[in-house]
Amino acid sequence: MTDPTAPNPPDQPTGLPQPSVPPVGGPTSAATADTMLVGELGPATSEKRSHVRAWAVGGIALAIALCCGGVVIGTVAGDEPEATAGASSSPAISPTSVSPTTAAPTTAAPTSAAPTSASPSPTKTAPPPKPKPPSYKTLTERQWKLIAKDPDGYLGKTYVVYGRVTQFDAATGVDSFRADVAHRRMADEYDYETNTIFNGSQSDLDNLVEDDIFRANVTVLGSYSYDTQSGGETTVPLLQVDSIKVL
Repeated sequence: MTDPTAPNPPDQPTGLPQPSVPPVGGPTSAATADTMLVGELGPATSEKRSHVRAWAVGGIALAIALCCGGVVIGTVAGDEPEATAGASSSPAISPTSVSPTTAAPTTAAPTSAAPTSASPSPTKTAPPPKPKPPSYKTLTERQWKLIAKDPDGYLGKTYVVYGRVTQFDAATGVDSFRADVAHRRMADEYDYETNTIFNGSQSDLDNLVEDDIFRANVTVLGSYSYDTQSGGETTVPLLQVDSIKVL
C-alpha cells in the first residue's frame, strides 16, 4: 500500500520522454538506466515501470543506432576521399599529354641533276642533197615514133634527140624554135622527119640559128598545138631543152 501522505508523482507528459543518452554499452548500461529510473520514480505500478523501461530501451536503441549511423556515415565519408584520392593518384591521360607521332624528316638531300659544264655544241645542219642529174636515154626509131604519136603519155621523161632547125625568128621568139627531129644523127638533113617545138633559156639558145644540126638532152612536156600559115592547125610534141650542142 502506498503512503497517502507521500506526494504523488508528477503527471507524465503526453509526449515521449526525452531520456538522456547514456554511454554506449552492453546490458549493464541498460540495467543501470532501469535502476535509476526506478529510484527516481519511486514506488509505482508495474505497468508504469514497464512503460518507462520500454521507452528507456527504445531511447538507448535509438542512441546506439545514431552512433552506428554516425560511424557508418563517417566511414563512408572517410572512404570517399580515399577513393577520390586513389582515383586522382592514377595518372589521367589527357589529349594534350600524348605527343602526336610525326615522321622524322629525312636527312638525305634532294636529288638534283648536276649541271653539265660542257656547252652544247651547235647542231650542224646538213646541206640538202643535190638533186640527182637526170639520165637521158637514147632512143630507137620505133621508140621515138611512139613518143611523137602520144607525147602526153611520156610527160616528164628524159631522152637524147637529134634535129635540124627549121624556124627560129621573131615569130618564135628568142627562147623557142621549131625543128625536125629523129632518134639519131641522120646522114642527110632531110631525113629528120618529125615536126617538133622546143623551149629553152635564151642563154642556151643564143648560138643557135636556122638549118643548124644539133644534139639535145630534152624533157618531154607533152603536146602543143599552133596555127599554120595555110590557115590550119597542127599538134606536135613539145620538148624542154636542158642542154644543146650544135653539130
